[in-house]
Amino acid sequence: MGEKKTKKIVIVESPKKAREIQKFLGKDFSVKATIGHFKDLPEKEMGVDLKTFKPKFVIKSQNHKKMLSEVKKLAENAEVYIATDPDREGYAIGYFMYDELKRKAKEIKRAEFHEITEKHVKDIIKKAPKFEETNFGLFDAFLGRRVGDRIVGYTLSPIASKEIGGRFSVGRVQSPAVRLIVEREREIQQFKPTPYYVLTVQLKKNNTEFTAYYEKQRLEDKDIAEKIYEEIKPVKEAVVKDVKKKEVKQSPKPPFTTSSLQQTANTQLRFAPEKTMMLAQDLFENGLITYHRTDSVRISKEALTKIRKFIENSFGKEYLPAKTRVYKSKNTQADAHEAIRITNFVDLEGQKKLVQEKGLTEDHFKLLKLIYQRTIASQMKDAVYDRTTAVFDIGGYTFKTTGSILKFDGYKRVYNIEDKESSQKLPPLEKGEILEKIDQKLEEKWTKPPGRYTEGSLVRKLEELGIGRPSTYATIIKTIKERGYVVKEGGSLRPTEAAYHLIDYLSNKYNWVIDYDFTKKMEDFLDAVEEKKKDWKEFVKELYQKSTEGSRNVVSKKMKDYALDLARKHGKDISDILDNPEELKKFIDTHKETKPTEKQIAYAKSLAEKTGLELTEDILENKEKIKRWINKAKKEAMKSYQLSEKQKAVLVKNGKGDLIDKPEKALKWLENYFRKRRRKK
Repeated sequence: MGEKKTKKIVIVESPKKAREIQKFLGKDFSVKATIGHFKDLPEKEMGVDLKTFKPKFVIKSQNHKKMLSEVKKLAENAEVYIATDPDREGYAIGYFMYDELKRKAKEIKRAEFHEITEKHVKDIIKKAPKFEETNFGLFDAFLGRRVGDRIVGYTLSPIASKEIGGRFSVGRVQSPAVRLIVEREREIQQFKPTPYYVLTVQLKKNNTEFTAYYEKQRLEDKDIAEKIYEEIKPVKEAVVKDVKKKEVKQSPKPPFTTSSLQQTANTQLRFAPEKTMMLAQDLFENGLITYHRTDSVRISKEALTKIRKFIENSFGKEYLPAKTRVYKSKNTQADAHEAIRITNFVDLEGQKKLVQEKGLTEDHFKLLKLIYQRTIASQMKDAVYDRTTAVFDIGGYTFKTTGSILKFDGYKRVYNIEDKESSQKLPPLEKGEILEKIDQKLEEKWTKPPGRYTEGSLVRKLEELGIGRPSTYATIIKTIKERGYVVKEGGSLRPTEAAYHLIDYLSNKYNWVIDYDFTKKMEDFLDAVEEKKKDWKEFVKELYQKSTEGSRNVVSKKMKDYALDLARKHGKDISDILDNPEELKKFIDTHKETKPTEKQIAYAKSLAEKTGLELTEDILENKEKIKRWINKAKKEAMKSYQLSEKQKAVLVKNGKGDLIDKPEKALKWLENYFRKRRRKK
């Protein structure tokens, strides 16, 4: 009798993924699903020992218990491959399974599938390392996040609920997201619209009509705008002063990461991030795209070869760049993964067929189409435009216009969704020629407040601030909607009353919870835990200490230092009220200096000379009044402020030429620009 074959077991999270992999691996393998997380902290208690931070994980349900006993039986003396998702959460499920089976199985290996295709699955199974040789830092990072977030939520939610009145939940990452939405709403409420004026003319050559704008596209002063309008009204001609022709290239965007996929699906398809992730999960498990939780824009060499071949066959050689395009990920560790791309290099008809064969829906196809377009376009040639800029003299005033003609569509043949170029067609123009002016228009417009966040733009903002990770963006947004802090109006997000109460309470009592920098620092800390550079218990300890310090944290260092300085000047002892914010504020209000500093007075006087604004004695006597006056005078000074040639050159070089007519914004930008330069040195 021949030797009995060792059983081979593969463990994944979802039954769907299990069926797909079972088809590829055949009868020698038995593929089982854990049905998501099968172990977690208990629902009804904190489940963490606050002295050692040891968590108590329990099996989530009867179903999970049943699944686990079946898998344990199967795993006796078997070769086990843990093939849960290739990220922190997936690794954690895998680690729990490893822990349950390590005394039963013959050996346990780790298989990370980045796409569910036959070749990839078989290759990975062949090369799978022993589970003991994998990075346990992934599990530690999961522990840090899960235990830390549990402590913050379980400690602060009851306190917030009691002190505000009602049911409130506090979360380490969800609360900063609520703060973003509340702050944006307050900005909108406080916004005061101001009028500005736009002056345009209609010009005509032969049978082509087009629009030209006054050189300052926004005029703040109504009298000046009306004066120019009246003066050009009787003028019937426009003289071409200058014509510049330029070839402009537009490059494709990199392939999708989780965040850019959620943003684009939100703007183009109106899908909420959680819907995008559910559809992407199905597409991944059915073998139609690569793993959908990633912040990498890298595409594997093998896939690049196939994409280039597909472009050449489908669109012709002229659409193929000489070299493959290489995109750099923001996060350097990200490149262990790939971007989200298609796995079958066939045209849209072929993609549709695959969706239908797998029994998926129209929405699945819409998302797959987006991923197909972005994948293919990312390796195609630039789109090329001929852009013409012309300058005209009309009655001694300068007007400008721009027109573009698409010369070569390049990647836009496949993906022409974003980066729209102005498509006004201009007739051939020569310097010195005279055109007919057929109309002029003066419009009053009003400045607009910043827009509310959409789910897509909120994901972009969270990513920009370093809050959350590919696996959590959708969950954060789903949670703040479900908890009643945010409602969707049209496509945008509006805070509820509860959101204002929570954020005002936290900024007073536990400001660190909604501090963007602190939240980012903690996300970075978890990344370091994953790389085995930091200990997860340190992460939890810091959150525990901050959560239990209570409202002692309210007094900021700045407030304390200012109060101590006043106490010295007035010969008072305030040591007994240093940690009492209410008493400290009273003390400051009673003793604070009301007179302005010498510096403030000198600055105000120099501004009065420049602007001609009246500076009265009562203003010079009062700190608050002089502050308000200086702000007003600075705005006035800005109206006539002239940027130096050097400043203008820096703006133009950095693609900020449009700020030349907006000195206040220009100076702000220049200040930031030079500050960053100094830091680098």
